[in-house]
Order: sequence, then structure tokens, then C-alpha cells
Amino acid sequence: MDEHSSQIAKDIASNIDDKQYQLAINKAKNYLEDQPSDEIEVLLVQSLFSLKQYVEARKEVMENPNAFTTNEQDFLLMINVLLKNNEYIKSREIVETFKANDSYNNDGLKLIEESEASFRSNSSEEIHQLAQKFYHISSKQTMYWQKESFLNGQHLPYDEFLKYSRFVLMDPFVQSVIKAEVIDTLRKVGSKEVVDMMWIDGKTKKVKMGEIESLQDMRSYQLIFNRLTDEYMMDPEKFMLLSSYFQHQSILMYPFNDEIILDANRWYDLSIQAYLSAKEYTEDDNDDYVKLIEIIKRQFNSIK
Repeated sequence: MDEHSSQIAKDIASNIDDKQYQLAINKAKNYLEDQPSDEIEVLLVQSLFSLKQYVEARKEVMENPNAFTTNEQDFLLMINVLLKNNEYIKSREIVETFKANDSYNNDGLKLIEESEASFRSNSSEEIHQLAQKFYHISSKQTMYWQKESFLNGQHLPYDEFLKYSRFVLMDPFVQSVIKAEVIDTLRKVGSKEVVDMMWIDGKTKKVKMGEIESLQDMRSYQLIFNRLTDEYMMDPEKFMLLSSYFQHQSILMYPFNDEIILDANRWYDLSIQAYLSAKEYTEDDNDDYVKLIEIIKRQFNSIK
């Protein structure tokens, strides 16, 4: 930060010390219109928080999260902003990314647990309404409405989110993409639970949360997309279409991709054939890969 910028930051900090929060906000916004600054971004959020403008503070935090990771005071400010917006799951996701830093992790988690306890004590009716929307997610059949219900569910404290996630994962009318997002969210918050999930083939599978990887870290995912890039990079239109197909296919299978795709090259070849062909699987075909690829293809084509 140059001398001029440093002086502006000092002036804004002085305004905050004098409780002139709106003046600090105006100065910070004027500066940030022309150039980014983590220090002034933090001062802006600090001022917004002091004026209880929590929604706008959340917007700033979500757009510039890295500005709040330099020191623990700024980090906890970010967590507090999220908690004021009932972002219990998002705040846990962020704290989990700092699990290697005992101080950030422990103090962040303490803040979250205290806020969750207060929310339970003072807002039981709001929790009930959020829970109802979440576990009745399949009352709306479209992807858009199910996604909205899922996002609302993330405003629940962790214990309630986990409890009702179990219902969602076993609901045959919840779209598989949403179930995959629920699983991935539980992974991101560091859950070590074992949950049951009705999978795309209609069978119940157990998911050991402490053992699963992110989709992008899975071996089969990496092999498939590396090959796709090698073969179709020079054909942008087809590459885009096939990338979308394989991405959606991978999400529908999550988190069992590596368990099922033991031969990634064969899976890739059969998937390409299925996507580019109008032919559909019949009961006479005993190839497990073909059966599963056809199930995925039908779900992909039926998304509303």
C-alpha cells in the first residue's frame, strides 16, 4: 500500500474509533471504486457491522473472503458477519478450511457453536420453518425449487442440517444432483458421520463422510477429463457439450465415482457412445457400465 492509500486507511480507522461509521463507509467505498485493498475492505466491513448492516457486510465478505484471512481478528469478523446472517453451514465450511490452524479453527468453531445455541434458544419457530422447507424439498419437482430449498436448509445449525439431510438423502423424489450437493456440503463442513443415501439406481448406499474426497480429487474424474481435453480441445463446441455431460454425469454418481469406475477408459468410451447415439439400453444388455450410463443419461435428459 502506497503512502496515500496508507493515509486513507488511517483516516478510516480513525473515523471508526470515533464511531463515525457512515463516514468511514463512504470513504472506504469511494476508495474501493478505483482500486482493491484488503485493509480498506476489512475496515468497510467493520463499519457496516458496527451499524448492523449485516446483509451488505455479508455481500462484501462473500465477494472478498481472502481479505479476511491475514489475521485472526479479521477472520473472526468474517465469521461473525456470516453468523449474523444465519450462515451456519457456510461459516463451518470456511472454518473447516483452516483446520490446520488451531487458533483460527478452534476460535471460529467456538463462535459458531455459541451462535447456534443462541439461535436454538431464541428462534425455535424460524428453525422449524427452515427445517420444514428443507426436508419437504421434494414437494417441488423442479431443480430450481429444490436448489432453493437446499440453500435455505444451509441456514440451519449444523445438528439440524445433518438431521434433515438424512431425510433428504433417502427421499426418492429429490433430484440426484441435490443429494450430491448435500453430501459434498457435509464433506466441506468436516462431518465424520455415516449417512444412508438412496442412489441413482434406487438402491440404498452408506456414505462414510470421513472417507470421501471432493469430486475434483477423484481419480476417475481426473482421468476422464484429461482424456476429454486431449481428444476434443480442438473442437470447442463438442468439447463444451461433452464437458457438460461428463460433469453432470460425475455429479450424479458422487460420491461413488471411484468405487464404480474401475476402468476409466472403458467408462469414457461407453459414455461417449451413449451420448452421441440415440440407442437406449434394453434388459438384454448385461453390461453393468452400460446399464448405469443409461440411467444417468435418462436423468440428465429429464432435468427440469
